[in-house]
Amino acid sequence: MEDINGKKQENGMFGSKVVYEVTRKGTHLYEPVKSIPSTIIIVVLGVYLLLGYFTQLIEDNMPTPYQDADITRESSDIFSEESAWRYLYTILGDEPRVAGTEYHLNKTRDLKNMLDQIAAQSRIPIRTDWQFVTGSYLMNSSTPFLNYYHNLSNVVAVLEGESGFNSDGSTRSSILVNCHYDSVPFALGASDNVVFCAVMAETLEKMSRRARPYRHNIVFLFNGAEENPLQASHGFLQHSWSRGATVVVNLDAAGMNGKPAVFQATDLRLLRAFRRVVPRPNAQSFGEYLFQSGVIPSDTDFRIWRDFGNISGIDIAYSKWGHVYHTRYDHPSLVREGVVQCAGDMLLPLLTELADLQDLENKVEPSGAVYYDFLNLSVIAYSKPAAHAIDALIALLALLSVAYYAWLVGPRWTTVQELLYAVLGRIAAMLAGVLAVLIFVPLMVVTTIQMRYLSYPWLVVPLYWMPYLVPAVIVSHLYDRWRTSKSGLNRSIRALQAMAATRLLLGAVLVVLTCVPSLTTVRYALSFPLMFMSCAAIVSLTVVRYFRMKAWRHLVLEVALSLPGTMFAFSLVLRADAMVLPVMGRSGLDRPDYLIAAVNLALAALTCSTVSGIELLFSRRRLWITAGFVSLVCLVLMFIPFSPYSDDGPSTQRHYWFHSEIKSHDINGAVTASTTGVLVTKHDPYSSDRVLPALRDHGISLHSRTDFSEDCQRYVFCNLPLYRVSFGQYLKDALFLYTSGPAPFDPEPGIRVVGRDCLGETCTLQLNMTAAPHNMVTVWPRAGARLAAWSLAPRLQATGDVAGRPYYVMVHSEATYKGSLDTLAFNLTLVVPLSMQNGPLVDVSHHAHKIHHPKDYTTQFAELLDAMPKYFNFANFMTFRNNYVF
Repeated sequence: MEDINGKKQENGMFGSKVVYEVTRKGTHLYEPVKSIPSTIIIVVLGVYLLLGYFTQLIEDNMPTPYQDADITRESSDIFSEESAWRYLYTILGDEPRVAGTEYHLNKTRDLKNMLDQIAAQSRIPIRTDWQFVTGSYLMNSSTPFLNYYHNLSNVVAVLEGESGFNSDGSTRSSILVNCHYDSVPFALGASDNVVFCAVMAETLEKMSRRARPYRHNIVFLFNGAEENPLQASHGFLQHSWSRGATVVVNLDAAGMNGKPAVFQATDLRLLRAFRRVVPRPNAQSFGEYLFQSGVIPSDTDFRIWRDFGNISGIDIAYSKWGHVYHTRYDHPSLVREGVVQCAGDMLLPLLTELADLQDLENKVEPSGAVYYDFLNLSVIAYSKPAAHAIDALIALLALLSVAYYAWLVGPRWTTVQELLYAVLGRIAAMLAGVLAVLIFVPLMVVTTIQMRYLSYPWLVVPLYWMPYLVPAVIVSHLYDRWRTSKSGLNRSIRALQAMAATRLLLGAVLVVLTCVPSLTTVRYALSFPLMFMSCAAIVSLTVVRYFRMKAWRHLVLEVALSLPGTMFAFSLVLRADAMVLPVMGRSGLDRPDYLIAAVNLALAALTCSTVSGIELLFSRRRLWITAGFVSLVCLVLMFIPFSPYSDDGPSTQRHYWFHSEIKSHDINGAVTASTTGVLVTKHDPYSSDRVLPALRDHGISLHSRTDFSEDCQRYVFCNLPLYRVSFGQYLKDALFLYTSGPAPFDPEPGIRVVGRDCLGETCTLQLNMTAAPHNMVTVWPRAGARLAAWSLAPRLQATGDVAGRPYYVMVHSEATYKGSLDTLAFNLTLVVPLSMQNGPLVDVSHHAHKIHHPKDYTTQFAELLDAMPKYFNFANFMTFRNNYVF
């Protein structure tokens, strides 16, 4: 009893000392402050949820479209959505424009005629061209391969500027702007990428009305084989009109609707021009990080301009509505009013600005940058070296705001001690939230359906955000209860102390992150809100210092001051989830919810940090009622098995089916094994699981196989057909249905040896390939042999290895339809020990594909497709895989 009384007396002395030392600043700082009833937390939570919704409205706000009647014939600076839609329908047609198909050829002709009509009515000279080109390059991705294209098409228009042309027909200084008009099979590709092609056509038409030429040429490239992948952009680099390109504006889509966003940039000059002239600017360099790190499994022509053309620039794309990307729902009927106008209001003033900039007469080396917008009001952009200085200054500002708090309370050791205890309290609260998410997410994965956020994106709030927030608030209050008896500080000061502790933590984290160069383009997600928090804290501390405030007034002040930082954080959240959530439907992950939980946990921690500490203004009495109510609602939603797919779209399950025949040949060409059937590759956790039950429901019984792990260790690509090299990682979990084979191709595809010569340890194989419209070839030297050269490859790089033997891949396409297919001749040069030269040297596999030929389906294959649920989105291939030994 004596010890307890002694401690109480000591605490009283500490409290008296505090009051004495702050008397000169206002004794009201340490007078008791009545708490706010805990039930009001629900109101505050609702306010912030409404703030998130308001931020979403800002994100989705579109301009009012201009009609042709609103614009004079001489106007060169007003974009017309009505006119752009006419161009869109001309380019789009009513079928997928798959490179190498007859329909793609017809739409290429329509596009060329459309550009010629624009050129005929222009005031500034326009030159047009239909390029046919053949070439190859090494695609140096995570799975490198030789990318070979034959006879592909590009349609080009040059708006001639003062720079003009050289005597050899090549361009002088030019601005390059690029879209692609081809599409993937079984998708119209309205957003990917005809919307931007239509916007380019309307921009060309409007810019051509100006009375005087621009300083630079503007090259409008409508490339015809981006989906092949990335072939037409490389082919254009062989065109003489590419030689003067000093910068590029690349346009693409990984979704639909919303504002087009800058998500890759290698030239600050273009970012600054974008900031100056674009209304409603949208730019986030964290998208660049997600894209280049492989979280978003896509690529754009920007890689080609950067890596092969040495052309710097910006990459702009649609990223909302990612679930329609490469599906049948990429349809013009779903493009919202104002979306095309918004894209035009971005591109027309941007190209007009760039075309007259003297700074763009010469190339600069592509270099990275940090860039982001604040609520579509303005863009902030700076170089990566500048990012280190800016982030360091913001960390310093955060520390100064903490020091200001310490000065307000009283600069002494006890203040520092209590602040450090508060830091521990913030960490404990955060860990409690993380632990709760770590408990509930596995339970949801095991007991219910994954990817429910595909159909209902708002579910991330009750599934991941609230399980973090509720325990964090409870632990924060429990910790505060313990420290209150020790410190003697009143409620407002304790809230300010918790906020100071949060800034101290974030400042320390920011300093650590500045030492990680790979995170330079994403650090602003922390530093920019921290800057707002620090400035708000200085204001808040000053107000609290001079004015006696009740808890509810203090709460209103903190909520008001938090708005800029919180809204910025919300905009990051909305854009990040818009990009990442739909990707889970094509990621091939077994447990995609774990990744989404991790991403949203980080986003929740960041967003909640902008208001961390205000929870201490509320009473602890009956807090359990509020927390229990929120938790109960979340628990109910956690375990409702919402479907991730919808029969009526646009959320679908992606299916890639290969109606296949797989043959193996011995060294004499005789067939040693043959299998026919349908390969269903895995792209989400349920790709295979949903097929067999659907077949049974329709009375269809087939033999099947689902585990190819052993085959994947013995054969290149598991001895299964493959179209995209990157999809090889999904084959081990594929489903194979044993059926009759696909309809035969004419001519029959295959590879044969026409010559074999050895000189010393160097052997050369001369091969002829009878190609299909789309092909993949794998070259797998036998153990002891080494591939030294491939006549089609500028240089060699192994794609991977199987059984300790490296293999090499070529992707080949006949990219423009001409009625017949040419034989492709190539040589393989191998280094082979003399003792091996009388036997097999190399295994070669030929995957021959027809990727959009529904009229050639067999009756059995069509019946299988008809038996599947409506929410299946099909991309169907007819494939012959032939394995050879040479």
